[in-house]
Amino acid sequence: MTIWIVLGALTLLVGGYILWPLWRGNTVSAPDAPDTDNDELQRDLAVYRDQLAEIDRDIDRGVLTTEQADAARIEVQRRILSTDQRIQSRSLSGEAMAHVSRLRPVVAVFTLVLLVVGIGFYINLGRPDLPDRPIASRGDEIMAARQARDVDSNRTTAFNRAVQDLSNRLLENPDDLKGWELLGASLMALGRAEEAQTAFLEAVKRSGRDGDYLAMYAESVIRAENGQVNVIARGALEEAAKSGSKDPRIQYFLGLADAQNGNVAAAIDRWIMLVNAAPADASWLPMVLGRIEESAIAQGIDIAGRITITPPMVSNTPSETNGPNREEMEAAAEMTPEQRQEMILGMVSQLADRLKENPDNPEGWARLIRAYAVINNPDMAQQAYDTARHQFADNSELLAQFSSLAAELGIPVN
Repeated sequence: MTIWIVLGALTLLVGGYILWPLWRGNTVSAPDAPDTDNDELQRDLAVYRDQLAEIDRDIDRGVLTTEQADAARIEVQRRILSTDQRIQSRSLSGEAMAHVSRLRPVVAVFTLVLLVVGIGFYINLGRPDLPDRPIASRGDEIMAARQARDVDSNRTTAFNRAVQDLSNRLLENPDDLKGWELLGASLMALGRAEEAQTAFLEAVKRSGRDGDYLAMYAESVIRAENGQVNVIARGALEEAAKSGSKDPRIQYFLGLADAQNGNVAAAIDRWIMLVNAAPADASWLPMVLGRIEESAIAQGIDIAGRITITPPMVSNTPSETNGPNREEMEAAAEMTPEQRQEMILGMVSQLADRLKENPDNPEGWARLIRAYAVINNPDMAQQAYDTARHQFADNSELLAQFSSLAAELGIPVN
């Protein structure tokens, strides 16, 4: 009972502290109070005007010269202007005070309503006598979260130890190109893209600037820049392209650079050339095809008949991992922006539902993450990324691919 008395007293104290200034009288703003200050100002104004007339009479009598009269007239006019401004300021202040006075009852009633509603919410939700949720009833939930955290921590510790061992071996044998490549890939999987740049750059230097290693270095730079293809990355990619390297990252990231510069059509052209020249079983093919489809729908670009490759997991009919078929793409090109947006949202929702039923689908998760990023829903993209990492926690290669995708889309990498 004591707690209710204390809380009630505090509520009354706070309410009184808020309401007292609203109800307190203000004699200055009372409409019937004589405005003596304004009367004095009006008298001063009349005196100054008489002084102006007196200056003219002094000139006629020869008391003042023309220069003296001008100086006196300027001073009197300055005083008239100042007095007139003070009169107008006081008039506006009086109107504002009257307006505030009319609002006082409304503000007071609104404050009382807030206090009453707040008390009602507290009685319903914040009572100190409400029973707590026993810790025993959450034992399974807490244990599962703790085990998952321990597994992640142990895996990360082992991975970091392996990276350290590999670094030590490379100090003894710095000409091991595959070792530098493995070190860079491991650091990328750990989300340490800036350190991976050093490893890949060593491979670039020691290989005579091999195009494949240039592509790996460019990817590490892009991931360190949260998916932005900066000047350094683009220069490395263009050099890799001239070297004759067939690494798919070269054309993909060059297309990404085009898209980031606002030339989405050029990016789609580059990506289509990439997939048409790719082997049908390329592991990265579904991801690039998904990027092409999403970009084409978002921009209203017709790509019907331009993709000639048909990998095993892509067909002309919708499947669990596929996007729209060619007929749907043609229809999408004729839609209004609102209709295309509605179509995209429906596709994303369907993909999310399918992944709930069949979560063992890395290509589907990659497409879902990218889809949420395309429709500008970073929270859902982050949630899909976290779920995918948990689903494939034992597959370091998939974890590295998901981390790369997240960095490209600007999703925080854990």
